[in-house]
Amino acid sequence: MKFKQLFWAVLLLAGCTTTDPDVGPDGEQGWPDQPELPVIGGSETFSIGGDEYEVNVMGDKQPRSPKFPALQVKKGFLRGYVADLAGKPIQGAYIGARVTLIGGSYSGASAESDENGYYEINLPIGAVHYYATGYTIDYGGTRAVVGLTPADDNTSGFASETGMVKNFVLQSFGVGNKDEVLQQPGNPSNYYGGAISLDYQVDWDDNVPNYLPADGEIEIELIPEGKGFYGETKSFKVYKKIGYARAIILNIPIGRYTMKAKLRGGEELRMTASGMYANSYPKLGLKPETAIGSASVLFTPSWQVTPAMVTPHRGNWQAVVVRLERVE
Repeated sequence: MKFKQLFWAVLLLAGCTTTDPDVGPDGEQGWPDQPELPVIGGSETFSIGGDEYEVNVMGDKQPRSPKFPALQVKKGFLRGYVADLAGKPIQGAYIGARVTLIGGSYSGASAESDENGYYEINLPIGAVHYYATGYTIDYGGTRAVVGLTPADDNTSGFASETGMVKNFVLQSFGVGNKDEVLQQPGNPSNYYGGAISLDYQVDWDDNVPNYLPADGEIEIELIPEGKGFYGETKSFKVYKKIGYARAIILNIPIGRYTMKAKLRGGEELRMTASGMYANSYPKLGLKPETAIGSASVLFTPSWQVTPAMVTPHRGNWQAVVVRLERVE
């Protein structure tokens, strides 16, 4: 099944074709036909209280995994396939495993997926744990390192002697490790979607014109500019009572968005790229870096992270930090 990944331009995942998709590494049946991707469209509105911090706009909704070729467990080996949600094999994905040996020392082993999305790792004897599942995509005219999710949502360890089949998927949104989300729901890297963090000062004494009013409410609208990574067109509106807390909008399907910011029922707000990594990605983040009322947003991956550094069950997206101010 051919799949068009449309943004404002065509997004290409290099090397994802296969020379013989109907035959697996041991002569098994290759890639099966894939069902159509579900439609992620429409719009949804959220409200964040003055003492609340985060909102996960996709909630507990998880993308359905593609159908993978059948593989038998091979003793002493970790192997499987890597694909996007449409079932298109991904070449060049990094899968890393750490094997704890007798006596407590450990050894690392890794592999990259081939043109058919297949990888295989010959494991030393010991207890196996995954340490990296990463891939580099073309995004927004540049490159971004992202995390992969296990198709069965499980990265528990296993004994190398028994072997394991583990398939991985490139998602555009979704929750990573659910236990970590419970502990850190505001951590952007715990999700496979992007994030936007709102930073602002509160005018408690009504004497700083560009600070936001303590009794006000922020209105943020996110409108896709074209289709997202897997054709998503869903838009979001978020209302945030100013109160004491800042706010972060999490798990936004990967794509490019128009971001609109204003006080509810009132004036447009000035948006400025902020935070430690505001200028780290020339083509990503808030564009232009300062705008009144409306700007474009492309999400930013964690700074200087390689595929071999992306730990399992993490999306590797950091928040785009946007400072909000009234226009004097």
